[in-house]
Amino acid sequence: MNILYYYWNENSKEDCVESMERLGHKVSVWQKQPANHTDDPAFTDSLIREIDRSSCDLIFSFDYFPLISETAQEKGIPYISWVYDSPHLTLESETLSNTCNKVFVFDYALAAIYQSQGFDTVYYMPLPVNTFRLNKLSVPDRSGYAHDITFIGSLYDDGNNFYDKINYLPEYIKGYLDAIINAQEMIYGMDLPSQMITQNMINEIGKYVKADLGKGFRSARKNIFCDMLRKKVTVNERKHLLTLLGSSFKVDLYSGAEPPKDMNVNYLGTVDYYSEMPKVFASSKININITLRSILTGIPLRVIDILGAGGFCLTNYQAELSEYFENGRELVWFESPDDMIEKAEYYLTHDDEREKIAENGRIAANNIFSYDVLLPKVLSQAF
Repeated sequence: MNILYYYWNENSKEDCVESMERLGHKVSVWQKQPANHTDDPAFTDSLIREIDRSSCDLIFSFDYFPLISETAQEKGIPYISWVYDSPHLTLESETLSNTCNKVFVFDYALAAIYQSQGFDTVYYMPLPVNTFRLNKLSVPDRSGYAHDITFIGSLYDDGNNFYDKINYLPEYIKGYLDAIINAQEMIYGMDLPSQMITQNMINEIGKYVKADLGKGFRSARKNIFCDMLRKKVTVNERKHLLTLLGSSFKVDLYSGAEPPKDMNVNYLGTVDYYSEMPKVFASSKININITLRSILTGIPLRVIDILGAGGFCLTNYQAELSEYFENGRELVWFESPDDMIEKAEYYLTHDDEREKIAENGRIAANNIFSYDVLLPKVLSQAF
């Protein structure tokens, strides 16, 4: 099969293209940034020329691009989009119903939402990991990356948090939203914003906050307002949980920005996704995952990356974890801050159990989440 791979500077290109080629496909990589998501003749013309040049059977991208869908529809070829960002608002494009589309999301709840709205172009598929590459990771390569407890990820506390910017909301609205945020931080496995943000509340917030995506998109005000709250919950949760861990254990943080000093964590800057991150996962006694609250039920890529590298993962509870894992067998999940502290303390001092769980997790990544397992399922949907 001839595949045209659209590359937009995401982390997964090398793994995915290598896996496609190993599975026997011919891959052409094309890269060009669109001026916007709905109208860029130069982008479209360039894509058409590349489609003709490569004689591709389908177009593939991580995340969904309406301009690619429109072009694929015009050319009569399938467009496969594997979405790993959350939230991903281009899914609200009116092009989502194009018959060329095969759009895969890694969240059961999100897939069910779009399917209930009549979009038979949206499917569920968990996210992949290149176990072929990670299985080559050798013990000597890990030197210099040993940690007790590690968190790799953004704190999202960079001053660009939308919720913090709308501090001009009336007190009765702000109080209601603050209550949702505070309650959600303590609850796993249930999404409060989607239940508590009613149409009346959307109308009230809409008097003060503009949240329309513009021409070519369906109304997504509820999604935008809910994700605004979910991100704020994530900001609070990551700060609170890491501070709590830092008060009891040695915690190393890899992130794009320095944390507040009162978090009591050791800041180490950033790591490269390909050359360094797997070594951190494999060498840390405990890798912490704190899922973005915009991921409703799904398993984030960070968890799959940790397991694929042979790392031990301690993560917050997500509904889909029990679909694939047994708690304490391939990974460990916690259901409260106190539960997290107890499990971190236990597994720091029980090396044999921790290492056995990490090995089981690596095997699960190979058997369930490998590109070699998932990519054929995705590509087979194209026809």
